[in-house]
Amino acid sequence: MIRLMQASDVQVVVEIENLVQSHPWTKKQFEESIDGYLATVIEQDHQVVGFCILQPVLDEANLLLMAIHPSQQGKGLGFKLLDESIALLKNNPVQIFLEVRESNQAAIALYEKSAFHQIDLRKNYYPKKEGGREHAIIMVKTCGDDFSQLFK
Repeated sequence: MIRLMQASDVQVVVEIENLVQSHPWTKKQFEESIDGYLATVIEQDHQVVGFCILQPVLDEANLLLMAIHPSQQGKGLGFKLLDESIALLKNNPVQIFLEVRESNQAAIALYEKSAFHQIDLRKNYYPKKEGGREHAIIMVKTCGDDFSQLFK
């Protein structure tokens, strides 16, 4: 089940974030995202196993953060969470943007399956846990079937 994130979900969301991110968000950032963004969670057997945070901006949106608990990855939950979270955006975005670590091939494959494609590269954008920097791939998804709506 996919639903809006609640304050009672934040601790589990932080735990998932800490398992999958080398530079995780803080508890406070997640608490603020509940009111500031579209923050959703996905449950399996009444347990939160993933989350998605989208930032609506005018007629666009940014995927800020998304994660599935490592024990639940590879089951299609990320695709379902992303797809249904995008459908909940009230601003009906024309485009949705995201940045992803170049090394995160599983996430890139998920985003491509969700109709995102690479439009640019930010060199040396992300810090690495072991030191140094890593490139960010910038991806976009164009929403809607009518290409002409991009020029309205």
